Amino acid sequence: MIEVLIAAIVLTVGILGMVGAFDSGRKLTLLSERRTAMAHRTQLEIERLQTYTYSQLAMASTPAHSIETSNPDYYVKEGSPPTYQYGENTGETESLVPGTTTNVCVSPAETECVVASATPSKWADGQVSGYVYDFVTWHTDNNCGLECKKQENYKRITVVVTVKVPGGTHEPQRIRISTFLAGP
Repeated sequence: MIEVLIAAIVLTVGILGMVGAFDSGRKLTLLSERRTAMAHRTQLEIERLQTYTYSQLAMASTPAHSIETSNPDYYVKEGSPPTYQYGENTGETESLVPGTTTNVCVSPAETECVVASATPSKWADGQVSGYVYDFVTWHTDNNCGLECKKQENYKRITVVVTVKVPGGTHEPQRIRISTFLAGP
């Protein structure tokens, strides 16, 4: 009788361990699916912005600075000119590229428009949704020689994607991707 009782206890502990492992695996899979959807959306936005002409790559208006550290607009610094801190941990900032018009492009064929809106756009992929933030800044290449030192040589496109998750579940960190574009 004692042997049967000990076997039942060992079996119960083993089953509880397996249930815990399956639950942890499910949570990690869900987190991985969310990060994959966010990365895919970030890459699609970078590719969309790269379809526009160099002159259209600008901010329609300056995004408002946010006091909430989890909001990507937290890294917008108001001033003259307004800047964006593209590296969260480095503290390095670049001037936002102001648009000459407030008309936001609807398609690449449109002229006299700019592509980066100051307000984030909503995105959804299956059951995952969130916001996409676009920033266009001037980048100065300090290593290109005297002829271009202290000039605005490139435009940096930075896309930040966040995700909204139901309460009680793990929210993945936002994804940030930047790329440079050279002028004509």
